[in-house]
Amino acid sequence: MSNTLHVFSNEQELLEGMWPTPLLKLRIGKDVWGKLEYYNAFSRSVKDRTAWFLFKQALINNSTQIVEATSGNTGVALAALSAIYGIKFTMFIPIVAPKVYKVLVKILGGSVIEAGYSTNDIIPLAKKFAELSNAINLDQFNNPLNIIAHYETTAREIDEQLKSIGKTPSRIIATMGTGGHIAGISKYFKERYGDNIEIIGVQPSKDSRIPGIKRQDGKNSLLEGIKIDRVIDINLEEAIDGVLTIARTSGILIGLSAGATVAAYKKLKGDDNTTVLIFPDDIFKYVDILEQTLKEI
Repeated sequence: MSNTLHVFSNEQELLEGMWPTPLLKLRIGKDVWGKLEYYNAFSRSVKDRTAWFLFKQALINNSTQIVEATSGNTGVALAALSAIYGIKFTMFIPIVAPKVYKVLVKILGGSVIEAGYSTNDIIPLAKKFAELSNAINLDQFNNPLNIIAHYETTAREIDEQLKSIGKTPSRIIATMGTGGHIAGISKYFKERYGDNIEIIGVQPSKDSRIPGIKRQDGKNSLLEGIKIDRVIDINLEEAIDGVLTIARTSGILIGLSAGATVAAYKKLKGDDNTTVLIFPDDIFKYVDILEQTLKEI
């Protein structure tokens, strides 16, 4: 699976050869671990996994153009893959999304269409655009491959990594956007361990916005039939505090959704339980937001 010397002859080997991503013991509790998904090669995020499984579908269908609605990271990953395979890529992204995503997709050769203020606004626009353009809309928000990607990779890695040190998790904390990675993780661990492992979802609190995740107020097809034991609301200020906590204890720079998992952990009791926090990406796409919010950097 993984080349320990990390010499890769092509981009697919690079992507899959960096799996498993690191699992790091954190300094915020007795037995707390962070799954560092920013070690993924293309978008520096957990969305490389989703994008690759979706993109392979496009390759099977001999697609020449891909259209996708995204809050950011999936778009970067798909733009990178499209550049590698010579496929035209168009990203629909909310107007309020961090500017860096739009810049990165353009650098990779993709097209960017800004519309609406949430992914809910742009999903139907992307579907209609794909129909009119004779393109494929991979539809990460409803495509079961999003779940399968994390069932077969992210979740299995966590299980195998902890088993290698004689542990199984008592709880796993993950943010909720499309729902793909938490659904794949829950499906995997509930099938094998039942309710011995608690799956905790994290979403933005009402009237707060955290890039990359969203409140699950409406219907989410990827979470249908998936057991999430509880959901914790976190606001942007709490997520930033989580980022600072990890930066100033473990010295690593995690993204805002990762900070939200840290904030959720702080609200839980039972500190001795083996806990895994999914860190979807790193801080560098969110420096502008942090600069605006923090009184000092």
